[in-house]
Amino acid sequence: TEAVLHFSKLSSALFLRTLKMYLLEGAGVFLAVSPIIAIVPYMKKSYWLALALAEIYSFAGLFMSMSNVLKTFYPITAVFGVSGYYDTSIQNRICNAVVLLLSACLAVILLVGLNRSQKGKTHDKEII
Repeated sequence: TEAVLHFSKLSSALFLRTLKMYLLEGAGVFLAVSPIIAIVPYMKKSYWLALALAEIYSFAGLFMSMSNVLKTFYPITAVFGVSGYYDTSIQNRICNAVVLLLSACLAVILLVGLNRSQKGKTHDKEII
């Protein structure tokens, strides 16, 4: 709505920078919460517990953003460093990206482990 109301004051550079920030934040938040998404199948129908865990995880980001060190290494706040919302150095931006990639790797490891355990259960049922 801002673009419609103030179109004459909207430059293409501002639009592209904001679009980049928006897209990076969306992808980054997915990477940051992907370990929680991957933990849900291990909890066996404890969806409310997973929701509470996700809320606590994201709410803790408010407190982590108060410290420069924690802001760099906590996945939820690392998203804002990668996207450009926080003004950070190149070194911190690289650390933020590594933290998000580690979150994604953790989610992949959890999902692969779940897949292996389900295949083992299916294999055991076929043998019996």
